[in-house]
Amino acid sequence: MYGLIDFSRITTRPGGFGPFAPPVGWQGDYWQYLQVRFAEDIGVRQQILVVRRILVRQSGGTRTRFLGPHAVEAREFALSAGSSLSAN
Repeated sequence: MYGLIDFSRITTRPGGFGPFAPPVGWQGDYWQYLQVRFAEDIGVRQQILVVRRILVRQSGGTRTRFLGPHAVEAREFALSAGSSLSAN
């Protein structure tokens, strides 16, 4: 359903591929958008948690790069995602 995922390059560009990319033409609060997706789509939740794990454990090799207009927010959301589990 989600296809092959390259966790070394995370896009936040509207219309891009992956859990951090909103649909084309999307406008709004990006953090809220991610919260809703995280809460409502188990596939998105799993991918975001994998990205979090990669970021936390990263000690060399290929670094995960966040690309697009919401890159900083996406990275921050991924790092905070584990704390969201107790609320769900």
